[in-house]
Amino acid sequence: MSIRVGKLSLMVGVILYIISLYIAYIYLISPSYSYYQLVNLEPPLWVCFLSSFLAFLPTFWSEYRTKRPSQVIYWVLYIFTFVPVMIIPDFVRENPFDSFFIFKLVLLLCMIILYLGGKLPLIKIGEWNIPQNLVKVGITIFTLVLYFIMIRNFGFRIDVVSFKDVYDVREMYRMETNRFAGYAVVWLSKIIDLFLVTLGVLKGNILLITGGIIGQVYVYSVTGHKSVALSLCLLAVILFCIRHRGAKFGVRFIWVILFLVVLSMVFDTLSGNITLTEIFTRRMLFLPGALSSFFFDFFSANPKTHLGQSVFSAFVDYPYDANPGYVIGQHYFGSDQMSANVNMWADGYSAFGYAGVIIFTILLAVILWIYDSISANRNFVISVALMVMPAWSLVDSSFIIALMTNGIFIAIGLNYLFQSSENLQRSEEFEHQKNHLDAV
Repeated sequence: MSIRVGKLSLMVGVILYIISLYIAYIYLISPSYSYYQLVNLEPPLWVCFLSSFLAFLPTFWSEYRTKRPSQVIYWVLYIFTFVPVMIIPDFVRENPFDSFFIFKLVLLLCMIILYLGGKLPLIKIGEWNIPQNLVKVGITIFTLVLYFIMIRNFGFRIDVVSFKDVYDVREMYRMETNRFAGYAVVWLSKIIDLFLVTLGVLKGNILLITGGIIGQVYVYSVTGHKSVALSLCLLAVILFCIRHRGAKFGVRFIWVILFLVVLSMVFDTLSGNITLTEIFTRRMLFLPGALSSFFFDFFSANPKTHLGQSVFSAFVDYPYDANPGYVIGQHYFGSDQMSANVNMWADGYSAFGYAGVIIFTILLAVILWIYDSISANRNFVISVALMVMPAWSLVDSSFIIALMTNGIFIAIGLNYLFQSSENLQRSEEFEHQKNHLDAV
């Protein structure tokens, strides 16, 4: 009976989440950001119902219990990418029921592929018996080197500016940064700092938690990237939702995100502005959804990139003068300084059409399958925390960038080398057993 209640709670949460996105877009975001291509062309009601049904459809087979990191990533992609791409493009397309509908169906197939990938039998990964003290020393040195690169390049300053004032900080960061400093920023903010916070939470070590938080504040002070500030919030949400070894993750996750969306709308309505809704829904949900439509239209009518902007540039002729994000920024927003970052699926379409969407999804499923196999002998919470932000980059960046620059490969290597201590593992298992009745 508990499973039925959990499934019902999941479905109700998804329905309310979809409705809340419609309300936020129609009444708050579109009226304020129509100049930013987030228009409301008033799609027919039947199209909205059909798109909503497609957005809801994965809940019929999706399991809210998560036993593997890949299943957590599945829910992140579903809530933050799949649902917005199903419903938001209807508002920005003159004909919402055109060939883009096929793109939606392909994404539905991709969700099935990722779901099935999370069900594959795990493979045995041989352990590299490196002394853990040596691994810890290596992680410490790696962390210090990254901070040395940042401090040498940007200096050390803690200056927490409001989200409204980050643009001057970002401009200064763009002027001062270089390739190595850029890697240091990404790997610290997406992996190392969150790893320290998670390890500190599990060990009850205030020093590790404080160090990770200060590190994120420092990176935010240097870059002005809102995602760095919000990453700690996302980590807190993930850690809350995977309690009891993820027994109710899907249900908790959808309801927490729904709560944040509704809270943002209520607060903004009462305060007479759209500050929270702009931060939480426009940039994280609506804009990537609309950009998927723009990428589809542009690269349906123009040559595909064939990954010519990536490490494969030596093997193909790239037909554009800038990366795809800047091409779209110039074409749709009239700015050659704007990088219109989009999710891995729209990026896959820009590279190879529908084949690219499916190929990238299969590759992701295989990579997550390998990660699951490594994580089978690791602490579940740490395995999830290491991968959640690198995988989050799939929501608003290309597949290749997520793998190499944004740290998916780094997270895999770190989880392989860092073996959870027995005490850490036992404490998690004890917590699971202690709360078993609540989890079931």
